[in-house]
Amino acid sequence: MRRGFLTAMLVVFLSGPVLAQAPGPAPTPPPILSRQERNFIAEALADGMAEQALGKLAQDRAETEPVRRFARRMADDHGLKTDRLAGMALRHGIPIPRELGLSARAHMSSLRDTPEEAFDRRYMAAEEETHARAIKLYEAQAERGGETGDFARDALPMLHSHFEEARGIMAELARGPAPPQTQAPPATSGSSE
Repeated sequence: MRRGFLTAMLVVFLSGPVLAQAPGPAPTPPPILSRQERNFIAEALADGMAEQALGKLAQDRAETEPVRRFARRMADDHGLKTDRLAGMALRHGIPIPRELGLSARAHMSSLRDTPEEAFDRRYMAAEEETHARAIKLYEAQAERGGETGDFARDALPMLHSHFEEARGIMAELARGPAPPQTQAPPATSGSSE
C-alpha cells in the first residue's frame, strides 16, 4: 500500500508542471492594420520622439521660465504618448526608429545654432506650427475606427492644449522686448555732410 501511495505521489508531482502548462486558448493576435494605420503609427511615433528631444533641448536653452516649463511638458507628455505608440508598434511589427529622422535632426541642429536671444521665439513658433500639423494628422485618424482611431481621439485634447499654450507663450514673447538687433557702428564725427 505504501508503494502505491508513493507511486501516485510521484505521478502527481511529475505531472504537475505538465498540467500547469496544459494548452489553453491561444492568445488572440492583434488585428491586421491597414497601410494607412501603420503609416500613422510610424509618423506619430517619429513626431513624438522629435518632440521629446526638442523639449529636452529647449529646457537647456530657453531663457524664460514659461518656455522652459512648456519644454518640460513637451518632453513629459510626448514621452507618455510615444510609449503608447511604441507599444502599438511592437504589437503590430512596425519598426521603432532608433534615432530622429532627417528633418527632425536638421531642425534640432538649426535650433542649437540659434542665438540665445532668439531661441525662445524660434522654438515656440516651431512648436505652434508643429502642433497645428499634428492636430490635422490626429483629427484625420480619429475619424477612423480601431486602435489607432481610439489613440488619436485620446491624444487630441493634449495636442489642442499644447497648441493653445504655445500660441499664448508666443503672444507673451511678442509683447516682451524684441531681441537685440545688430546695429551699424555710429558714424565718425569727422565726416562731412
